[in-house]
Amino acid sequence: MNRFEDYPQVTNATCPWAPVREWGGLPNVKWCEETLCAWVAEPANTWSNLAFIAAAGVLYVLARREQSRSLRFFAPAAAIVGISSGVYHASITFVLQVFDFFGMYCFIGLMLLLNAVRVGWVSRERFFPWFWGGVTALTVLTVAVAKLSLPVQGIVVALILGIVATEVVATRRAVERPVHGWFGVSLAGLAISMAFSAADGSGRWCEPGNHVVQGHAIWHVLNGVVMVLTYLYYRQFRAQLA
Repeated sequence: MNRFEDYPQVTNATCPWAPVREWGGLPNVKWCEETLCAWVAEPANTWSNLAFIAAAGVLYVLARREQSRSLRFFAPAAAIVGISSGVYHASITFVLQVFDFFGMYCFIGLMLLLNAVRVGWVSRERFFPWFWGGVTALTVLTVAVAKLSLPVQGIVVALILGIVATEVVATRRAVERPVHGWFGVSLAGLAISMAFSAADGSGRWCEPGNHVVQGHAIWHVLNGVVMVLTYLYYRQFRAQLA
């Protein structure tokens, strides 16, 4: 976990969110953007989450007539990511960082379980019980890992690798070979967004006082696009999904 010394702007007890920080602690990562003594502590990293809300709107329009509940859930999942990440970056508190991970697990878990259904590991009828159970378990795991001062971001990386691995298995077992165009483009977008976020978190590209453009903010915007691309990929499996 970070120390309060890493956030000199928020040690003032009169700052918004100070009681939550004192009670629950600080996040385990310090992004480049300067943390302000304000209700929106990181403006660029907060408002860039509107990209996820915009993605949710696009996904709602694309999927509103889908018979598959899991495909229709792409839009709510994107909205949950936008809201959870937005309030985390507005507050810079550990409590709401956990909520941010909950949001990420909703979208990542959606893709993992869609692949599990395609492979036959999870039945269509049990999709959502497995989904909510898995998201809850991962959120609890995140708290435990963070309290041990281990990098919780590694959980997300492991889950993304799990998506790729299960996609390989699902493709090999498919009767008809899937068209991977949208999947490949989404992976490329994810890789680019991760590079921006890594440059931000490592300090290689860092302008703390820039509250318009930040590397982690670009991560948000690009991943909003990636969410739409992943839906375009998975909708070819609508006949197999719940």
